[in-house]
Amino acid sequence: MSNAPPKPSLALSIGIIGHRPNRLPEDGRADVERRIDEVLALLRKAADTTRERYATFFGNTPVILTMISALADGADRMAGRAALRNDFALASALPFPIADYEKDFPDAASREEYADLLARSARALVLPGDHDREPRDYQAVGHLIIDNADIILAVWDGGASGGRGGTTELVERAAATGVPIIHVDAAGKAAPRLLWAELAEYPASGANLRDVPAAPCAESIGNVVDKIARPPTEPGERAELVRFLDDRWKRLNWRLEVPLLLALLGVRGVRRTDLLPRPPSVLREELTGIVPAGSAPDPTTGSLAALADAYGVADALAVRYAQIFRSAYASKFLFSGLTVVTAAIALVGRQLLDLDAWPLAILQIVFIALVMVNTKVGRKHDWHGRWRESREVAERLRAAIPLWLLGESRQDATGTEPTWPGWYVRAHLRALGLWSGALDKGRLAAVRQALSALADGQRDYHAGVAALMGSVERRMLRIAQVLFGLTMLIGAVNLVLAIIGVELPFASHYVLVGFTAAFPALGSAIFGIRLIGDFEGAAERSARTAGTMASIATALRQDSVDLAVLRSRATAIADAMLGDVAHWRMATETRKLVSPV
Repeated sequence: MSNAPPKPSLALSIGIIGHRPNRLPEDGRADVERRIDEVLALLRKAADTTRERYATFFGNTPVILTMISALADGADRMAGRAALRNDFALASALPFPIADYEKDFPDAASREEYADLLARSARALVLPGDHDREPRDYQAVGHLIIDNADIILAVWDGGASGGRGGTTELVERAAATGVPIIHVDAAGKAAPRLLWAELAEYPASGANLRDVPAAPCAESIGNVVDKIARPPTEPGERAELVRFLDDRWKRLNWRLEVPLLLALLGVRGVRRTDLLPRPPSVLREELTGIVPAGSAPDPTTGSLAALADAYGVADALAVRYAQIFRSAYASKFLFSGLTVVTAAIALVGRQLLDLDAWPLAILQIVFIALVMVNTKVGRKHDWHGRWRESREVAERLRAAIPLWLLGESRQDATGTEPTWPGWYVRAHLRALGLWSGALDKGRLAAVRQALSALADGQRDYHAGVAALMGSVERRMLRIAQVLFGLTMLIGAVNLVLAIIGVELPFASHYVLVGFTAAFPALGSAIFGIRLIGDFEGAAERSARTAGTMASIATALRQDSVDLAVLRSRATAIADAMLGDVAHWRMATETRKLVSPV
């Protein structure tokens, strides 16, 4: 794999919700299907235009357009046929096992069409619904389609819902969640129109369907696709995205100050990976390792492989820039302290040993120059920002996988994404698409095991981080306290000697002066490293996350094999991972390298 962040493909998923034949007037069905063809042609044109407009930010792959359909009689089949005619991929989402769902279709022709569309589907996700339960519950598959769609195509007559999971209920849910809706009149008479909260000047989330602005589809679809797919428009965000895409992971990590500091503190030794970190190809296996065997898409090919590559590079860059930035601020405070120590040595050496001042003066200048150059280079290359943003990308990609295994998409917002890490992650998730397979008991058991392994791994990782950071914090604090304590002791001795009228020998006096200058300087340097390093805060955050993951892992071992329960646990894992990242980002937001001049 490349050592550069892979550019995402431009991908859009269209979810179809609509009526069964009993609410589709027979004389208007041909017109409805013609309207759907027109909408898909507009979407294709708009996606190609958007891909060309923002070609710099997308990979050299064709636009990926997918129709997600439950394959029920009526609108679902109309959209499925239109998708195949218009070179859209068809992804099937079925509410019940394949054979059970077939019982919904009363005649042989309908069952034959169902089997044909299913066979021609690029993906098929089968939910573990109970077909024999009354009333039959189609709500879950409708929610899944809305959750995984970038745009909803609704073939709707505007009337009341016909039952749980009916068309009107799903249209209302889509409107409330902010997904753009293309409304195709169920009678085929009115021209398609767009319903979307972001058509308003000041969009409101969670809006009722009656309050959602409407516009003619033909005039507004290009703007909708552009808003969904385009990279952030704010110049700073776009510049940082370009920088990220142009970045390259390098094998050698030349900043070793922090590993050496940890070794001097006795908390851990210098490791080979400090100098030669693990490459993206190894780190990507951490993400593909979450996915149980037998998953589709295959972790080694296609969109999941692209997402895993993106994770591997982002994680590798985060590791690299974390060590560079931490080493930069550690050396900054260390060199600042050594400047004072050098001055103290120069004072004592000149008075006691009659040493030349110029070598130590040059050394002072070198230390000050190193502080300034180190800071200037660090700010120029923004090691701090690159570390934080690469880490956010990696963690958001990893946190999305648990829910994806259960048929849900981890997208925090619809419409335009204001930040480049959010845009980059969402673009890869859109290209990922639905998982393909049956969420039966065996599959759910495998996913539960995968979630348990992930929670256990996160627990162990954060417990290790908490222990390491806690040890660093305690040892640095103890050393700084000793240095300041010795300074106070020397001051107290001088005070007592002055009170009782004892005058120290000339040599002893200057040695004590040197110590009272050097000890506080070194102590202040250590406190500066502690402040920017936030070791105590990192230990506390990781301890909390480890506790949360331990609770989730324990619950998973006791849970029944149930889709709703597992989705709840997967959400809890993702929330804990992203919550830790959010708290870390807030804590490190202002901890940048600052020039002393």
